Amino acid sequence: MNDDAPSYRLGHLHFGDDAPNLQCVLARAHEGHARPLCQCCQAEPPMYVALINGVFYLKRMPGTGHMHDPACPSFDTPPELSGLGPLAGQAIVTDKAGDTTLRLGFSLSLRGSRHGSEAEDSDSEAASVTATVRKLRLLALLHYLWHAAGLTTWRKAYGRRSWWIVHRELCLAATRARIRAGPLSDILFVPPPYVVEDKERLAGERRRFLARLQPVAGKPTGLGLLVAELKGQEPSQYGRKLRFKHLPDFSVFIDSDTARRFDRAAARKVRLVEATPNSHLMAIATFAAKGSYAEIREIALMAVDARWVPFAGERDHALLEALAERDFVRCLPYNLPADAPIATAVLLDAERPIALYAPAPDMAGDREEELHRIAAEGLYPAWHWPASDFDMPELPRRREGR
Repeated sequence: MNDDAPSYRLGHLHFGDDAPNLQCVLARAHEGHARPLCQCCQAEPPMYVALINGVFYLKRMPGTGHMHDPACPSFDTPPELSGLGPLAGQAIVTDKAGDTTLRLGFSLSLRGSRHGSEAEDSDSEAASVTATVRKLRLLALLHYLWHAAGLTTWRKAYGRRSWWIVHRELCLAATRARIRAGPLSDILFVPPPYVVEDKERLAGERRRFLARLQPVAGKPTGLGLLVAELKGQEPSQYGRKLRFKHLPDFSVFIDSDTARRFDRAAARKVRLVEATPNSHLMAIATFAAKGSYAEIREIALMAVDARWVPFAGERDHALLEALAERDFVRCLPYNLPADAPIATAVLLDAERPIALYAPAPDMAGDREEELHRIAAEGLYPAWHWPASDFDMPELPRRREGR
């Protein structure tokens, strides 16, 4: 067994990710509902075995990520350091078997006009008061997928991350999540790397996927979800045509009204990516399949750097650049507002995990005071780059031996 590979214990059996009989070991554990124990630390956090597309995978048990050693691939930050905390257990529910159910706050079908809303706005006295049910907005779903796919984690040993890896991990994350209509993977389309020599095969696979979204008589028309890199836009007769990387032979349209709202909402992120070398503009969109093309119904954007790690502004990006040779996890806001007092990232290669806080320069004073309070009460020590300071403070040192 490779000393650098993660190791596990199942009864008296010790094995690693590189064990030649790994699939047989995991198959027996899966059949017997056994919990392999990760050997990254004395706590021996429990794992579970998932069967995905005929292959067995070892996954951390829900809520145990912070119990792993920070150097362990199964380590995860506590939910309260990001926007995940308010959603866990309501919009994102993971059971002991490792199956995750998502509650979405946007439509995945065409039902015509909606009358009324989920929130009562009448002046009349209500007979009862109920708590707000939290659901994932469209951008929050992209944040969830990025986190579930491990794309918010960066380790120096990775070297680089290609779109092939991003595509593979997003698709795997979707197979482990369900929505009300069924597996998320049934409606999620993430374009694989485009190769000219394979264009006919890729087009055929895309047509087979889109066929599942075609209207069925007597039922609402289902929408698909697209996650892809937005490369540009061009005018079309009835609105706009969007160009996505790895989809050069597939047309995606957005109508004029939606395009105008999109321009207002997306302008800052588009400019941010245009001004940041080697960055990418990721889009998540619901769409209706129209035979050989698609029509966008709702869309949201997220900027990512050259390693596909998300960033929200210049200070975010500066911090991530300073962490280029370090191990860290990026924290995302999900449904929270942009100025929410959450950690920007968690550093993993110091003497112990450290929460890094880098608020935007325009953060209000009372919000930064709240951030200080939350940081002081947090599970990990905090490093703070004050909103009023132009220069970044020195980062905590890497622990010896890393």
